[in-house]
Amino acid sequence: MACGNGHNAEGRYAGVAPDAGIVSVKILDRYGQGNSTHAVLGLRWIMDNAHKYNIKVVNLSIGTNDRKVNLPLKEAVERLWQMGIVVVAAAGNPDGRNGYRPPPAVSGGVISVGAWEDRSYFLAPAFPLFSRERDVLPDLWAPGDDIISVLSPDFDFTLPNRSRKNIVDGNYITMSGASMATPLISGAAALLLAENPHMRPAEIKQLLLQKAKPFGGLLTAEVCRTI
Repeated sequence: MACGNGHNAEGRYAGVAPDAGIVSVKILDRYGQGNSTHAVLGLRWIMDNAHKYNIKVVNLSIGTNDRKVNLPLKEAVERLWQMGIVVVAAAGNPDGRNGYRPPPAVSGGVISVGAWEDRSYFLAPAFPLFSRERDVLPDLWAPGDDIISVLSPDFDFTLPNRSRKNIVDGNYITMSGASMATPLISGAAALLLAENPHMRPAEIKQLLLQKAKPFGGLLTAEVCRTI
């Protein structure tokens, strides 16, 4: 959704920014599980290597309910933001019970993204649709229902919530959730930076918010490609 080129489907499933490159930092295991320490270490690796690999946007399709790591994770993403790196984080992965706002999306130094399913049902029901208030999440909504992504040859279908019925054209798979919505906004940020390489993260965020405001905070792939 962010920057796939759709090569295996003659471009049909290309992402928002197909000419962007990817630097993959592994912090989760084969089950999609990890711990907060690995997340913070991954972010610190990005801090140390951002210039070497020209990293401009960080996509965080993760979240945690571990309150003990709230501050270190929050400080790590805010440090990246201060360095001039746009951080885009999923807002709907952990729960929001008892008013808890989970990291990393809780930070003011990110663009937080919720998933919009079928244009009517929200995958992050604890959060209102759209607000400029910092303590209200998410900042933006993006489509998160049956999003088509490239299928890894190592994808393990024996794990829970994974089905071969979701395979598309042999080389792609559909998945849903805030983690799938977030890369669309990361791709939009990459497009803006391609045209305006000296823009600061806060400027990128403001432009995206302005673009989404007429649609109630929702940005679709079609709208992002016109930014």
